[in-house]
Amino acid sequence: MVVRAKGLIVTICVISGFFALGGFLAIAGSGQSAGHRAVDGVIGLAVLILGVRTAVTGLRLEAMTTTVRGLTTTDRLARAEVLGLAVQPIARGRLRRIVVVCADGRIIPAVWTVGRATDAWWEQRAATAAGGFGPTQLAVTETLTRTERLAGTAMLPIVTAEPELSPATVSPVEPADGSTRWLGWETTFVVIAFALPGLAAAVEILAQHVDGVSDLNEFELPLPHHPAASLFILLLGYLTSALIVPIALLLLARTGQPPTSLGLHRRGLRRDTSSAVGLLAAVWVLNIVLLLPLSPLLNNKHLTNTATNSHVPVYYVLYGLFVSAVTAINEEVVVNGYFMTRLSQRGWSPWRAFALSLAVRTSYHAYYGIGLIATIPLGYLATRSFQKRGRLGRPILLHFMYDAVLFTIAVLTS
Repeated sequence: MVVRAKGLIVTICVISGFFALGGFLAIAGSGQSAGHRAVDGVIGLAVLILGVRTAVTGLRLEAMTTTVRGLTTTDRLARAEVLGLAVQPIARGRLRRIVVVCADGRIIPAVWTVGRATDAWWEQRAATAAGGFGPTQLAVTETLTRTERLAGTAMLPIVTAEPELSPATVSPVEPADGSTRWLGWETTFVVIAFALPGLAAAVEILAQHVDGVSDLNEFELPLPHHPAASLFILLLGYLTSALIVPIALLLLARTGQPPTSLGLHRRGLRRDTSSAVGLLAAVWVLNIVLLLPLSPLLNNKHLTNTATNSHVPVYYVLYGLFVSAVTAINEEVVVNGYFMTRLSQRGWSPWRAFALSLAVRTSYHAYYGIGLIATIPLGYLATRSFQKRGRLGRPILLHFMYDAVLFTIAVLTS
C-alpha cells in the first residue's frame, strides 16, 4: 500500500520537468562558453533529479518492509523495527501527516502523506494503512505516552513534536566534579580554533579584493612553473586543516558520545548516500530560487569576489576531490557533530543552536563578499539534516558532492 499526496507530487514533477528541459536546451544553445554550459548542465541535472525523486516519494507499506521516501531522505525499515503509525498536526493544525513509530523510539515523518485535518476520506485512508500493522499498532500509544509525545486519541494517535537533536534527546554530560562549567570553555576553544584561522584568511582575501590587489584564486600554485610538484605541496598543506577533527571526536567520546553515536559507521551508508543525492538537488534548487533575484548584486565585481582563471592541468581534478573531501569532513564533524551536540548538552534550544552553527559556518566564507549568500542553502540543509536524523554521513556526503562538482567545473574550465 502506498500513501502520498498525489496532486502535489504531480505538480512538482511537471514544474521540474519544464525547468530541466530549459537547462538542457540552454546547453544546446550557441554562443555560450564551456563554463556556462557546464553550469546549465548541473542546474538541469539537479532539477531533473528533483523531479524523478519527487515521483517516487511517499509511504510504502509492504509485507516485510516499510519505506519512508521523502524528497531528500529514504528510510527503509524491516517489519520488526516498526510498531505502527500515528498522525502529526502541521501548518498550525490545518493539515496532518502520517509518521512511522519505530520500536527503538524513533519517529520518522512521511512528509508526503499530507491531508486536511477535517478530511474524513484522508482519515479513513490513514486508519486503513495503520490497520495493516495488526496488534503492534497498540504499542504506538504506549511508546508515545512514554516519550511524552501523545497529544490525544483519535483514529490514530497524535504526535505532538518531531524528534530532533535537543537538550531532551542528547545524552547528558556528567563530569566527575559534578560541574559542567568547563564544557562551555571547551566548546568555545574548539570552535575558535577551527573557525578563527578560516575567518582571518577570509578577511585577508576579501580585503585584497576590495583594495584591487587580487581576486580569489582557487589554485594558487606555490611553484607556478612546476604544477606537479605544486600539487603535492598543496595536498600536504591542506591536510593540516583536518587536525581539529580527531580532537573534536576524542573530546566527544570522552563524554560518552563516540563516533557511532553521530552516525559515523557503515550501517545505513547506502541510505545516507541516496539521501545526500536528494539533498544535493534541493541545494541547487534553493540556490536558483535565492540567487536569481540577487543576480544584479552578485554580478557586481565590487561586492562579490569571484575566482580568477588559474589555468591548471586537468589532473588537478584530484586536488579538487581531495579538498572537497577534507572540507566536508572538517566542517560537518566540527560545526555539526561537535558544536551542535555540545550546544544541546549545554541546554540550547534546537533553533538557537542552529542559528549559531550557521553563523559560524558562514563567517569563514566571508572572502566571497556578498556571494557568501550562496553558502546558506548548503549550510541550512546540512545542519537540519543532522539535527533531525543524527547522522553525519548525510551532510558529509552532501558537502563533498557539492564542492566536488564546483571544483571539477573550475578545473575543466580553467
